[in-house]
Amino acid sequence: MNSKLFVGLTFFSDNSFAKNIESFRSRFDSKYQTNPDLHLPIVAPFEIEVTEVKKLKQELVEELESFYFENTAHHVLGFSGLDVQEHKKNKILYLKPTIEEELSLCQESLVSICKSYITDREKKIKDSKKTFLTIGRFNDPLELHASIDLAQKEFQEFTALPYQSICLFSKNNGIWYREADLISFDRPTNAFLHSTNISI
Repeated sequence: MNSKLFVGLTFFSDNSFAKNIESFRSRFDSKYQTNPDLHLPIVAPFEIEVTEVKKLKQELVEELESFYFENTAHHVLGFSGLDVQEHKKNKILYLKPTIEEELSLCQESLVSICKSYITDREKKIKDSKKTFLTIGRFNDPLELHASIDLAQKEFQEFTALPYQSICLFSKNNGIWYREADLISFDRPTNAFLHSTNISI
């Protein structure tokens, strides 16, 4: 029996930027209810044997603890604008994150570990290089264009989101749950957050 998992970077939600994103997602992202935590996927969904989940979790925790050794303060993810990704069935409106080298290296390492647990060759991990934060899903081009205009008004200032954790999510009855926080980050001070505002 397989368990479906992904690894995501979660954020503290008690800041105005996170609240803006959540408000927009609640109106335009059809998967808002089945994936309620504000997150950025860093390892795309994959499947492994249920019996291997505990072992994978432990290996990911050890990797992250060594990667962020005594360095869990003041980590934020900046954003540089909006973009759209087209799929066959729908179009995804997303915020483009600025992935710094540290997070990119961490992501590569986590993908490599997760891949080593996949026994079924057909169930590979999709390319995780395209990392973004979905804020809306659309079938209708007119609705998409109207929401882009709205998003440009609502997200005039792109600020940064403070890391809360790197988390292993698991799917159960169609809903993604937080299986385990693999590493947690320090809550930022307000003064630190205000200094990261970026206007584009």
